[in-house]
Amino acid sequence: MASPSWQVSIVCGGSAGAGFLFTDRHVLTCAHVVWQEERAEVRTPGLPGRGPFPARVVARGGWAGSVRDAGDWAVLELAGPVPVRPARFARLDAPYAFPAPRLLAHGFPEDYEEGVISELRCSARDLTGNEWTQLEAWQGHGTAVAAGFSGAAVSLAEDGGVVGIVSSMDPVRMVSAHVLARSWPPLAEHVPTAGHLPAEKRALAALLARVPDGTADPDALFRQAVGPLGLAPPDGGFGSPWEAAWHLLAESAPTAGALPLADFAVRLAAACDEGPAPDPELGRGLRRWAREHRARFGGAGAAGGADRPLPGPGGAEPAWSPVLVEINRSGEGRGALLVEVYAYRDGSRRLVDSATVTGERQLREWVLDRIDDAFGDLDDRGRALVAFALPRNWLHKPVDQWVRRKGIEPPLGCVSPVVVMDRVRRSNPRLQWTLRRMWDALDGRDTSPVHRIRCGDTPRPDRLSVQLQDVYGPVGFARPPDPARTATEPHGAALNAPSPIVLWPHTGCAGPPCAGGCRGEGFLDALADWLAHLAPGELPGHLLKLRKEAFVHDDEDAPHWAAGLTLIWEDPRRFPPVAPPDLSPLN
Repeated sequence: MASPSWQVSIVCGGSAGAGFLFTDRHVLTCAHVVWQEERAEVRTPGLPGRGPFPARVVARGGWAGSVRDAGDWAVLELAGPVPVRPARFARLDAPYAFPAPRLLAHGFPEDYEEGVISELRCSARDLTGNEWTQLEAWQGHGTAVAAGFSGAAVSLAEDGGVVGIVSSMDPVRMVSAHVLARSWPPLAEHVPTAGHLPAEKRALAALLARVPDGTADPDALFRQAVGPLGLAPPDGGFGSPWEAAWHLLAESAPTAGALPLADFAVRLAAACDEGPAPDPELGRGLRRWAREHRARFGGAGAAGGADRPLPGPGGAEPAWSPVLVEINRSGEGRGALLVEVYAYRDGSRRLVDSATVTGERQLREWVLDRIDDAFGDLDDRGRALVAFALPRNWLHKPVDQWVRRKGIEPPLGCVSPVVVMDRVRRSNPRLQWTLRRMWDALDGRDTSPVHRIRCGDTPRPDRLSVQLQDVYGPVGFARPPDPARTATEPHGAALNAPSPIVLWPHTGCAGPPCAGGCRGEGFLDALADWLAHLAPGELPGHLLKLRKEAFVHDDEDAPHWAAGLTLIWEDPRRFPPVAPPDLSPLN
């Protein structure tokens, strides 16, 4: 069998080495082969009578002259294409298979213009210095790696797939394809990674190359994207956003339920919007990349099954397609809020955008804009549902009444079903487990009798929580909570029980609690009549109709009883946690 034509020898100044064509005009070799030179001569022994070809150095690593320095790689560009089929990279895990595969390196020692071949194998899977893979002779004899092998492709004897380049002789070391692509992003499109297309890797690498240093902490972005049970970062973390993105590309395979790279891109987009050198155009590019990446795994615009309704509880109605707005104190300053908007599709959570926002007006406009964007990721076979996960002292906020331009646009709660959830219990696994059990029991019911907490009822919160543990249905309060005392009021006790459905009016009795016969009592009577024939799982949809009715009610002297009605409705099954990414064989 003839040697592959993509193997080349390189002469540069007083040095000589090897390399290989990974495109028809780009050569990969070692930095020490072209040390401090800008031009080199490339020869192709596999193409007799052709060349030599002049080339220029277009990229090089951070190698500084010592055999122990990292970054010993360089990329040369020829003046024009060479008529060869470029080398093909092997799977990243290929050299570490068991039994160990036979590897070949084609070097060009002095007086061997045609080159010689050394047979090798990996000594271990681990990297030394987070840079090198150590190699050893395939057998105890044969041609040893010597001067002239620097930059030679290390390839699989079985099919010729390249796994790295020879970088040193004693010991024999290889810079693997994994490390090369981590160091030089444009190479990533040529290196196979499970589930990722070359074109999308090229586009992502180009976007990340535009991110200014210091824009974001890549370690934090990575942890947020993979979730608490996701892929572990390498020891020492990441030196750049690209290193974090490459770790996701190389070490995990995307699935419809787990697309951490898309979440990573969206979080980085938010950092680009707000960073030391804001670049909204770059942020838009990263979000567009995330949308296109998700679309390949069943995102908006994906073909297939559009006419098939999603099953709901009991199969009677299509399921909810939720948008989740999470709001929490950011800790970055007085009044600063960390806001994240997600769309749920096919049981997976997809980050639409995140930001740190100061001021309620800015928050309202930002959230409403992102909710609109989130609808682009929803499955149109389901029914829209907008849920706000809020700090406990924010649960009284009338988020259903948020509007950009009052008097011109309808409030959010008259456009989509809007419910509220408590962030405290969303982070508590025990309460989430209990809520799921409660909803399993509620699914079969077609009525929602309300458990009343009257205006004058002031039981101890701990006792009320115990009493409500056996109430599988709505808990209605005659008066709203005091934001400063929600945790110690009966409202907090209902949340701790945990009650899956809690309702209260936005306004109620003014002053101390009364003994009954008040405005709150009338609210509870109307609430009981409304809930009497409604299934618990369908309440958000019925609330949308009720809010529309209340909004167009014109009698100022007799306000509609449901004006400002707050509905806490939390079914954890509708908001599953982030799924960990599938690990690639490299792990």
